[in-house]
Amino acid sequence: MKIVETNLVGQEFPFDLLDSVLHEIGFNRGSMFEYDWAAYDYTLKSSKIDEYMYLRIFTRATAGVIERSHCTVMISDVFITGARYHEGLDYNKEIDRNSIDRSRELVREVANRLKVTEKVEINMRDASAADCEVRSGVRPV
Repeated sequence: MKIVETNLVGQEFPFDLLDSVLHEIGFNRGSMFEYDWAAYDYTLKSSKIDEYMYLRIFTRATAGVIERSHCTVMISDVFITGARYHEGLDYNKEIDRNSIDRSRELVREVANRLKVTEKVEINMRDASAADCEVRSGVRPV
């Protein structure tokens, strides 16, 4: 797993705007949300043997309720991880250079579409065991 350290983390946006932008780019929220958080996955890689690679963006509601009027959300976490169908996330999966590069492009595109005015900083780091443990649940950190 790679942690994507970006200054987008901590920024707030209207839920409807962020949700629309992420879906237009190709992120999928599916049923990964509750009243106070939502997670979005972008499939970086998939294979016939049910192995996947995702860029995941977690958000938290800072005002209102997810999918309701006037909700504001904050981007709370961004990371790249592997997954296996019916087994869940694979935090030990090696993240290849193409997935890292594509993730950088996607984070920049998200920032551009959200009209973030400051320069977007993007750093990648390997996740520690503690990082993986904190992110092992469905809910965002």
